[in-house]
This record gives sequence, C-alpha cells and structure tokens, in this order.
Amino acid sequence: MSAGGRLQTGPTGRDGRAPSPLRRAPTRRQLETVYGALLEQHGEQQWWPTASQDDEAQRLEICLGAILTQNTAWRGAAAALERLAAADRMSCEALLDCPHDVLGDLVRPSGHFRVKARKLQAFAQVVIDEYGGSVDALLDGDAEVVRARLLEIWGIGPETADAITLYAARQPTFVVDAYSFRLFERLDLAPGERKYETYRRFFMDRVGADVWRLNEWHALIVRHGQQICRRSDPRCDECALLRRCPYGRAALGLATVAKRP
Repeated sequence: MSAGGRLQTGPTGRDGRAPSPLRRAPTRRQLETVYGALLEQHGEQQWWPTASQDDEAQRLEICLGAILTQNTAWRGAAAALERLAAADRMSCEALLDCPHDVLGDLVRPSGHFRVKARKLQAFAQVVIDEYGGSVDALLDGDAEVVRARLLEIWGIGPETADAITLYAARQPTFVVDAYSFRLFERLDLAPGERKYETYRRFFMDRVGADVWRLNEWHALIVRHGQQICRRSDPRCDECALLRRCPYGRAALGLATVAKRP
C-alpha cells in the first residue's frame, strides 16, 4: 500500500512548479519504457489482486487500511489492522460501538491514532447511515461515482479515495503520491506541475482504464521509491532507469543523458 502523505518528495532537480524542459507531457512510449524497466527490476507486484472475487470483509479491510496508512508507513497500518482484528472490531458496527479512546489505542501503531480513530468511525457511520451497512453498496458504480462518494466522507482525501477505488472497488483510477512526483521529476518526465490531479489525469490518459495495469503501475512506483529512488541516499547505481535519468547520472558524475526514454 502507498505510504501516504507522510512522504516528502526530496530533491529531484526541479522545484515542482517550473514547466518541464520537455515542454510537453511524456508519450505513451516513454511511459511504457519506464514501466518495462520497473517491472524487470522489481517483478510483478499486484496488490490485492483478488479483491473483486473475495468477500466483502476483504474489501472493508482494504478501505480501513487505506485510511490507516495516511501519513505513515504501511507496516504501522498493518499492525493497526491486526489489533483491530484481534479485538473483533473489523466491521462498521463494531467500529462505531467502540469507545473512541479504546479505538484510538487499538490503532496506535498507525500514528496520529486519535484522528485515525475519528476517521474510521466517520467512514463506518456513512456506510451504515447511507448504504445500509454495506461496503459493497458504497463501492458500487463506476470509478468517478465511487471516488466522488468517498471524497465526501470526512477524513478521506484524493489519495485515499483513489486507493479505495482502485484496490477495493476495482475501478480504474491512479493513486498519486510523493513517490510518483519524485520518480518522474528525476527522470525529467514530469507531466506538469507537482499537483495531484495533473498526475492522475496524465496516467489515466496514457494508461487507460486497465485496472490491472494501473494497480501494477502504482505498486511498482512505490516499490522503486522505497528501495531504489529514495528521498535521501538514493541507490542510483542500482537503478534500471539510470541510463535515462538525468538526476541519477548527475548524482553519480556520469555524462548527461543523451536520449529520453
């Protein structure tokens, strides 16, 4: 799962506002070259590939995990989910019945635990009050409909809404995070300013409505950002994209990249 808003993009060689020197958005071919290199380096990821076939409890877990991973690492969110399951609080009814301070203590490993408890209960309240207690009813509809519903819930922003839409509802959208900004700015392939919707629309236009591919794209970018293209001390010498990366080549004192991917 994406690490959420806790991340800082880190140095990229761009300030996130200046127009790309390319003066146009990257092409599908350039994107496919990046995708192929990431896939070759990290292998297939596919987070929650069977969510559409599994039961509603799995989809609820994905929703709760997307909220819990805000501003923290996934390992903290996973630990919080384990504590909720052990306390038999993995249902909307059980979340609402749980005293706020008790719920906060249960999700403490996810950080910002008091706020996270409020967000979980706000989500559960909407599911019960507006969708008859059914997460699947909340997730029913096309991507834009589901995403709009989620964005109306207190505590759910664009990144969380897109994570739930993609992984739980299995509808096409792209999850943007700091890893995305970092990678594409360092590659000098930023589609425009460092804005969430600019990147989301760019990926949707280039990748299309292929849920499997959108899932894989996001997972690969996150994995690469965690392991190779790190905020500080990036492992540029181990990067499959080094030949195409002006930032990495400059960091290693190599000749300027001669050709865009």
